[in-house]
Amino acid sequence: MIQNVKKEAAALSALAGLGGIFLYLNRITPLVADDYFYACRLDYAQDGTLLPVSRLQGLWDILLSQKCVYMAHSGRIPVLASVQLFTLAPELLFDCCNVLVFLLLLLLMTRLARPDSAGKKAATLLCAGLLIWHCTPAFGQDLLWHTGAINYLWTMTATLAFLLQCLQPHPRLGAPGAFGLGLVSGWSMENQSAAACCLCLLCLFRRLRRERRVPKALAAGAAGQLLGFALLMLAPGNYRRSAGYGQTGLFSAEMLSRTVQYTKALWNEFAVLIVLTSALLLLVLLTTPGRAARPLWLAGGAVLCHLSMAASPAYPLRSMFGFEIFTLAAFLACLNTLDRRKLLLFLLCVLLGVSAAADFPGAAADLSRLYTVTEGRARYILEQRARGIRDITVPVASAATRFNPLWGDALSDLMQDPANERNRALALYYDVDLIRGAPEL
Repeated sequence: MIQNVKKEAAALSALAGLGGIFLYLNRITPLVADDYFYACRLDYAQDGTLLPVSRLQGLWDILLSQKCVYMAHSGRIPVLASVQLFTLAPELLFDCCNVLVFLLLLLLMTRLARPDSAGKKAATLLCAGLLIWHCTPAFGQDLLWHTGAINYLWTMTATLAFLLQCLQPHPRLGAPGAFGLGLVSGWSMENQSAAACCLCLLCLFRRLRRERRVPKALAAGAAGQLLGFALLMLAPGNYRRSAGYGQTGLFSAEMLSRTVQYTKALWNEFAVLIVLTSALLLLVLLTTPGRAARPLWLAGGAVLCHLSMAASPAYPLRSMFGFEIFTLAAFLACLNTLDRRKLLLFLLCVLLGVSAAADFPGAAADLSRLYTVTEGRARYILEQRARGIRDITVPVASAATRFNPLWGDALSDLMQDPANERNRALALYYDVDLIRGAPEL
């Protein structure tokens, strides 16, 4: 036992360091945007969209809200129910859970990369965390913003956990556990779930071809994944929300042009990562073709994740997270295959670490300023309410920060119109009548 701890000391140190930094970022991330919206019980507006009607009081309110969500907004019931559940708990609980999920994601990426020594495992863990910091175009939206983290970080972690189970079945999980994990993975995020469906079926057919049989756990996991994806995609709310973007059906005639448009946007964000990963994949194919299956499988997941977004009328930067994580996993798998002496991994850790140390203070300062503005606004609202003033004008948090840790690509805060859903949700959250935003304050 002691010998195993010593062997894993470097990896544990990397996890502890990354976890501490990530916890700090979580603690200075305020509630924003949809966080207030999902802190309310939701009902239907006259036009059939979602409307916040009161502050959440308990589980029954969440059940009523999720029925409306499924019919009017989205099929992501496990995800959005979790978002609402955390609004009933102390914020510290979410922050701690979010750190654990982030560290689990790093461990899963490392397992998929297959490091063959304790030193390479530690370096791969550190590289994974630093690469996510540098590569994520809307870091706060995907990893820190409460609603965004559960939608993207948590769902991607569930997907990788399921896919690792497909590749390396855990003997203690069994068929029921594999089915449950597949169900969670499938019923999470549209593009990631679509990619996972294809990847798990590839695993199933590969095992069937090699062994002429499919293990019960793998078959059960695939069934759970496909059922979860069906529940996700068949929700009436998906099509109602798409219609709000002007899309009349899932398979629009504009899908081809959207694929081109979205690919250009993806290239603008990830050109360097795409080129480096493609080059490493080619090297693996030329030098060790017998070990190329895993990196190619992961890279295929990235491509599927991206192409599936052609069915969506919108492709915000935060939705690129699935593509990014699959690509980073393929990149790290290639490095572990090619870098026998772990020199490249350690050099990459040093370079990424120096760069992160240079931009972290400014990024944290921007996030801290946003937290200060949000907390000051909350105190002002409560003071005004205590004085009997229930129609309140407050400043709108600026999106123009250097790092854009939360806003990224137009994650809106408040509107000037007090009837807007965000303003209405904030008013319900603080139990006042009206809240309007004023950019000039």
